[in-house]
Amino acid sequence: MHPKPQARRYYGEAEAQTMMFTASIKGDTESIASDAERPTDTWERRWHWWLLAIFLLAFALRAYAVVCYPAVPVTDAAHYHQLATDLARGRGFIYTDTGVPTAFRPIGYPAFLAGIYAVFGPDPRAAYWFQVVLGGITVLLVALLGRLIFGRREALLSGLLAAIYPGFIWLSRVLLSENLALPLLLATLCAAALLLRAERRRFLWAAALGVLLGLGVLVRSNNSLIVALLLLGLFVSFWKRREGRRAYLSLGVVVAVLLLTLLPWEVRNYRVFHRVVPLTTNDGITLYGAYWPPRVGSKRIYGNVPGLEDPAIVAASRAGDEADVSGYLRRLTLQRLRENPRYYFQLLPEKLFYMVAPVDWETFPHRPGTERSFNVGYALSSVLALFGFWVSIRCRVPHQWLLWPGPISVLVQTLIFYGGPRYRLPAEPTIILLASVGVSWVLSTASRRSRRMRGRD
Repeated sequence: MHPKPQARRYYGEAEAQTMMFTASIKGDTESIASDAERPTDTWERRWHWWLLAIFLLAFALRAYAVVCYPAVPVTDAAHYHQLATDLARGRGFIYTDTGVPTAFRPIGYPAFLAGIYAVFGPDPRAAYWFQVVLGGITVLLVALLGRLIFGRREALLSGLLAAIYPGFIWLSRVLLSENLALPLLLATLCAAALLLRAERRRFLWAAALGVLLGLGVLVRSNNSLIVALLLLGLFVSFWKRREGRRAYLSLGVVVAVLLLTLLPWEVRNYRVFHRVVPLTTNDGITLYGAYWPPRVGSKRIYGNVPGLEDPAIVAASRAGDEADVSGYLRRLTLQRLRENPRYYFQLLPEKLFYMVAPVDWETFPHRPGTERSFNVGYALSSVLALFGFWVSIRCRVPHQWLLWPGPISVLVQTLIFYGGPRYRLPAEPTIILLASVGVSWVLSTASRRSRRMRGRD
């Protein structure tokens, strides 16, 4: 069964509209014809060499971070290390001190670390080098997504920006799940773009997308909202293009494969807790800690788990297993917010500030005596992204909506829980991609003015 005529026309127009976007930035519609006539073999060879150079640059910068500033695992990183060590030694997914099975964190990232530890021993330094490679792959996926959505020049610019982006460089030196979640997210968005473009092998791309969505959720449970947004976006895209039954069947394949990917973890949790546990048991403490976090003086320390100094935590610890504890804290938090809804709005400006502030206290190395570092890459990229956003909304580019599931999920997470530089990472590939559009616009504007000046001379 072939796509409907409307859909077939769309496939042919997708590449042309992308070239129109590039031409609109350049201010030269004749460039569309020249792009179409350009020998593709020569360009492809250059494209591959440029990608190799960008990957090597990304690898070198991340290797420098790992060699010169390796982080000692603490808090979340220490817990990931502990879980992975027990898995590698065949003890299961447990708390080391009690031997009790846990689902406090999703299985994906500890399993990734456990595979490394099983071969090289439980040494974080081995994991850091694998994360250096993952960082280079992340950069290549940013470039690929840029090519699928915008064009070749924006793809190379976005890859270069991602390679030198400080937030991505320093991430490799810490044991945090975002090292694996970011490339999975970008691979998911690329697979979705390829599914939308596919005339053949659509079910194959749908199955790949389902696996990637499932793995992303198993690494970072917060990606569940990204899954919902992406599935909704695909459905709307198929509906607007008046696709046939085959398109909606491919969407069903995505959902089916996604559920099959999650099934083993859900079955394991049901056997452990004798009830359905959606992904993790940390939602209750995370929600409670988002509104009543630990304090140092009058300052709230978001991201830290409140301890037994809080009477609510003491009461929750008597509720039963960790699933019961999570349910108790979730109900308590919602009850308190219903009784005092103003409290939610009192905290909201502070949470939004932490979401957008160009400082880092989680992945960057700090100078002695300091706790935070200024993220200059994020600050500059955000300014350039504003130009890129302005340019992009002027042009109708296929699949541009794929840029927004990450930022929307970050905003929703901040509104419900809290914001921070680490939790902002799913939105930062979008910032980099839009920044590349902004840089391309600036370069094209300067080039046009230079040509005009030479013409006058």
